[in-house]
Amino acid sequence: MVSSLGLSYIPGLGLGPNILESEGFAMLHRRRAPLLAGLAAMSTALVLTMTGPAGAQTGSPPPAASSAAMPSAADPFAVSGVRVDINGSNPTTVRDQAIREAQAKAWAELYRRLVPGGGNPPRLSDNEIAKLVQGFEIDEEKVSASRYVGAITVRFRPNAVRDALGQSGGATQYVEPPSRPFVILPVTQTDGRTILWQDRTPWRAAWEARQSAASLVPLVVPDGELSDAQAISGEDAVAGNSEALARIAQAYKAGGVVVARTDLPANGPDPARGLAVDVTRYGLDGTRENQMVQVKGGGTADELLNRAVAAVGTQLDDSWKREHTAATGPEQNTLVRVPLTAVNDWVETRKRLSAVNAVSRSTLMSISRSEALITLTYRGAPEQLAQALARQDLGFAHASPAVAGYPGAPLPVQSADWQLTLLPRGSGAGSAGAVPSAATPMASPASLAPSAPMDAGGTGGMGAPPRNLGTLPAKSAP
Repeated sequence: MVSSLGLSYIPGLGLGPNILESEGFAMLHRRRAPLLAGLAAMSTALVLTMTGPAGAQTGSPPPAASSAAMPSAADPFAVSGVRVDINGSNPTTVRDQAIREAQAKAWAELYRRLVPGGGNPPRLSDNEIAKLVQGFEIDEEKVSASRYVGAITVRFRPNAVRDALGQSGGATQYVEPPSRPFVILPVTQTDGRTILWQDRTPWRAAWEARQSAASLVPLVVPDGELSDAQAISGEDAVAGNSEALARIAQAYKAGGVVVARTDLPANGPDPARGLAVDVTRYGLDGTRENQMVQVKGGGTADELLNRAVAAVGTQLDDSWKREHTAATGPEQNTLVRVPLTAVNDWVETRKRLSAVNAVSRSTLMSISRSEALITLTYRGAPEQLAQALARQDLGFAHASPAVAGYPGAPLPVQSADWQLTLLPRGSGAGSAGAVPSAATPMASPASLAPSAPMDAGGTGGMGAPPRNLGTLPAKSAP
């Protein structure tokens, strides 16, 4: 028995591979995956209808196909293509053993992906690993009376994984993956032309063939539909047009855009000369990081392009790890006071907090003209939280004791032990060595209004903040 979602032909429907090469698909290049995913979903539904529950080979119902983002590309807590080969006397027992082995292998791979330096994961039993698993999908399998060979995708529960990483003997830090994938735009420059959507270049084809779920930073290759070409052009991508980048990110519900630009001759790359790729990562908060990836020559042209794709993915993962390391351990809540003076102080505070991966949630407890009271949910020690906040130019210090407004006046019902203050842009990263004391002077927010206007939703740069931290409407303190 063979089960696979790599469908190219469905008997009875009259659809074969040549349908993708017809003139109706020639105006703009279209990625084949969405069409095949739709046909695969139809085929799966037919199989399940004909075979009943016994025909289902997944740990959860198959997800609906989406032309915007394939599920495997959007989940950094999923490990795909886990190979298993099990021998046994009972087909049912062999399959169960294969699933347990796949989950154990996937846990080890996820640990190496999320923990700086990698290494061996903490020793967990099969039952303990199973509690971390959200579900699994059997990508392909071959079953006989005494043997099971297959490839399985295992999806983990993010919060359960974060807790497990901090167990005894585990890691003290881990890398928080992006909450949303990044759109990758493979731009080819040939003979003075900038090509993004017009032709299916070898550079784009190499990205479409990439196993995207194998990386820390999930990447989605756009379909190349007319709407994509209307959202952003190749020239916009190279120039870093913020409005165009925001449109293509919004179309794919992405957390940012990566532009990977390379120069190729019209007849393709020269394997002997190697390849240089200019990579720029744009965040929704207006951040931008540029780096050049050099790939040595050798092998065939296709092998060179595949190595270049892998090198860009590795470089993106490494840069993300340097910037988004967080503490492990159980979550804790801290009540924090936020002084407010300028009109935009609260909007700017929310925007900066949304970029701090160490903060799981930010809940607004109360707000007035002069201050807001929030609850920060985070992992690790306050010193580690202070370092993460400082990287976003947010000061974190012990709050001064509450003082009554007039002699004999009652103290506030809720008082915060910590205070969060806006710092001038670029001033916080250098002071992230330790938590400041209560006596440390803190910059007044009166002169720290954002340099660019922002609306009430806290948008700026390319669009909305990259993560929704669950801030609630203001409510009265109990």
